[in-house]
Amino acid sequence: MRALLTAFGPFLGRDANQSQSVLELCLRRLPPPWKAELLPVDLAWVREIAARRTRSPELEVWLALGEAGENGTPRIETCGRNHFDLNRDPASAGEKVLAGPLVIEGPRSLPTTLPVAELAEYLRNQGHELTLSADSGSHCCNALLYCGLLGVAGRARPPWIGFLHLPRRAQDLKSQALMIHDALVWIGEQRLEQPRS
Repeated sequence: MRALLTAFGPFLGRDANQSQSVLELCLRRLPPPWKAELLPVDLAWVREIAARRTRSPELEVWLALGEAGENGTPRIETCGRNHFDLNRDPASAGEKVLAGPLVIEGPRSLPTTLPVAELAEYLRNQGHELTLSADSGSHCCNALLYCGLLGVAGRARPPWIGFLHLPRRAQDLKSQALMIHDALVWIGEQRLEQPRS
């Protein structure tokens, strides 16, 4: 697939994940060629899916969504960090080790390949509130971003890989879904409609 939009399922015993609910709304008018996928909050699976998806020579864009806390505004992450800490959520670890580096001797952090400053400016001009963040946390969200970026590191024209954290507020579902739709349209115009070099 050329363009992938992902979200996470529930975790910490909750019935829903904000990113999953937003993804479901986005599916009502997902622009081509975007495809959607729901991921479990499981570290071992996150590592596997990141490796599998980034091995595909067809992948050009991967926009991942995740849930943030109840406060703040949506955040576009600028980098993934080589660290995980699941001590507060051991069920999502899927392994005996609950904290440590994601990749032994891997880079400390990796910058996103998505042009986040330009995307943020566009979305703000569309009336959406959001911030740029250099802290993608230490849960599966960060693991997905870091492992995905590691999988495309060194390529002459790497896929655009980015991550948005969405605050957990039911009243914001529709506005968040609209923001994601606008992001998909912009990314499509900037990357997917351009000829491959």
